Amino acid sequence: MIAREPPSEQAAEAIAEARRRWGRCGAVSIADEFKRSRWLVGELRGGRFFIRGRGSSWQAAFADADAREARASRRRAYH
Repeated sequence: MIAREPPSEQAAEAIAEARRRWGRCGAVSIADEFKRSRWLVGELRGGRFFIRGRGSSWQAAFADADAREARASRRRAYH
């Protein structure tokens, strides 16, 4: 997560969880255009952000990442 101001306590906890799950590539982003799914969690590799989960809170985003991993998420990426 690139921030111009110090990260909030919530963001710091989310970044720590992302790094725990995905190593040094673990990252968090906040998307202003998605009101119900502002928190995005995933991996930052080679300048690209790969979304693993999204939610209204960082806990919900990681729960979505868990569900996607188990292929139980309601959200699907069509590639």
